[in-house]
Amino acid sequence: MYEKFWKFSLLMMIFAIAGCSSSMIDNVTRKTIPQNSSEIYPIEMHVMQGSSSIVEESYNARIVIDGEIHPMRKIASRDFVYDYRRPRNSHKVKFYYEVDYINKKQGTRNVRTMTSKLYDLTIINRYVVGFENNRGLPGSVTCLLGRGFEPGDRVAIGDVECQTEFVSKNVLSFVIPWLEHPGVSHARLISDNGNIGLGDFTVDPLVMHTNCHEINISKGERKVIVVSIDVPAPKGGVLVDVMTSVPDCIAMKDILIPEGATSAMGVVQGVDTGSGMIYLNANGFNELKVPVEITPEHSSADTLDGEPSDDFQIL
Repeated sequence: MYEKFWKFSLLMMIFAIAGCSSSMIDNVTRKTIPQNSSEIYPIEMHVMQGSSSIVEESYNARIVIDGEIHPMRKIASRDFVYDYRRPRNSHKVKFYYEVDYINKKQGTRNVRTMTSKLYDLTIINRYVVGFENNRGLPGSVTCLLGRGFEPGDRVAIGDVECQTEFVSKNVLSFVIPWLEHPGVSHARLISDNGNIGLGDFTVDPLVMHTNCHEINISKGERKVIVVSIDVPAPKGGVLVDVMTSVPDCIAMKDILIPEGATSAMGVVQGVDTGSGMIYLNANGFNELKVPVEITPEHSSADTLDGEPSDDFQIL
């Protein structure tokens, strides 16, 4: 019973000493390193300040990689580096450090060894540098720069996947999407090899235009207005929501700018006298405000003769 207790105590003492030793070794190598053409990757470590009984210039380190021991180059009294040459098709490596040092104790010089914990290093051949531009207008084209891209990789902004084109292993071009709520959104790279966060991307709102800075019509009169945008409408078109502050005074339907078109027209009709504002809204656009005034009914050459077949058409 006593022998078992003694062995257990000795084992715990060894683990305690090893744990103390490993805490003195600081691995300053990043967990992931981008692949380079030289295939040489520095693995660095630092020995923390130890007991005053340790001879400062006595530190000597080596690295153990996959069971193979390699001496490390001393670059300072407690800093060491090893230039790891990556074997072909190897992207992950496990390693630990061993550090010898001399401890002065009672006039004697004793060489001792401390051992670090096990570390992992991943050499990545696929990473993102960043966007060519991290903001833009819907429908415009920009690029994502990096390394290791593959056909089928897609850029997503917010919840919308962008129309993405594989240009090369270093470049993906994509069309900035039309968002329901423009502004800052989180972007990501979607890939069969795993998704990568890309940070924030700003989708700026577009601007709508009309041929009328203000609308003046009489009661019963109808007037055609043209709504235009600066880029071709995306798939499904752009639905312009029409609202007004004087709903009892005018009648006007929503306007659809068809896919690929840059303008469409609608008809506003005076129902009763009054004045107010027409508000035109569409996803991805700033709101457009048009003042409107309806005067008492009178005969006008501007009156639209005949009933239009629809309240909008492609121009």
